[in-house]
Amino acid sequence: MRSLLSGHLGLPGAAVPYALAARFAAPDRPVVALVGDGAFQAGGLNELITVRRHLDRLAGLPPLVFCVLNNGDLNRLTWQRRAAAGDALIPLSAEVPAMPYAEWARLAGIPAVRCDRPRHVAAGWADVLRQPGPVVLEFMVDGETPPDWAAAPLSPSVAKQDRVPG
Repeated sequence: MRSLLSGHLGLPGAAVPYALAARFAAPDRPVVALVGDGAFQAGGLNELITVRRHLDRLAGLPPLVFCVLNNGDLNRLTWQRRAAAGDALIPLSAEVPAMPYAEWARLAGIPAVRCDRPRHVAAGWADVLRQPGPVVLEFMVDGETPPDWAAAPLSPSVAKQDRVPG
């Protein structure tokens, strides 16, 4: 199975236009974009307007899933800061404004599923992978659950890559 990933995170929200480009490049294959809520707000919401514009071209094709992990936080940045500071939460440092992504997609005419219970995850995926064309799958996730890499000290190369000047 082939897959494409952006290297070093790329532009925030790049998963949405990348997925749309992948859909047009390989119209016979399913496409899944995994995107955090902060990145989705950075550009993904606007790109859904592009998806809406091409909805007729996309409607009968295999699934094009935009999976939004909604935790109300710029999670990678938050956990980098927390790991560097010994797990000190800095309130409002990376908070993302609340946004009902599935509702927004529906307003744009794009089918959507919102999953807020762990026991519904499998059913949510099954539902969207059965549907042809574009769909938004919004998962409500816990921002207080650290990613695997946050438990270990950051390596100097990772810390150097992610440093913001100034």
